[in-house]
Amino acid sequence: MKFFALLAIVAALLQGKDPSASDVTAAIVPGGVAIYATLNNPTMYDAYAQSGTSDAGKVELRDGDPPKPTANITIPAFGSVELRAGGPFVLVSELKTPPKAGDNINVKLMTDGGVAIAIAAIVK
Repeated sequence: MKFFALLAIVAALLQGKDPSASDVTAAIVPGGVAIYATLNNPTMYDAYAQSGTSDAGKVELRDGDPPKPTANITIPAFGSVELRAGGPFVLVSELKTPPKAGDNINVKLMTDGGVAIAIAAIVK
């Protein structure tokens, strides 16, 4: 029994950190500000970004060309997904103030496991 407990602890430690964001940028698009980034998942299980919040406005998950709302964005196990135009991305709409180049937009995405992915993007 001690062996299985030790094995579970080792597996948890080897899994690494929580999902995160890198290479973040933002662009003004029709309907708001698009957030582009790479979402990284160092864990052994797929993670699903399912919702988000931002002080700047309403956060919507989008996918495709033309972009349509989506229920989640899959971040594969031990992998990453690129948020980009024509693919999955985050749209901040219903903005409280009109965005301009140089503005900072902070977004927090929530995964199915309750992990928050903090994103800080500068509008280009």
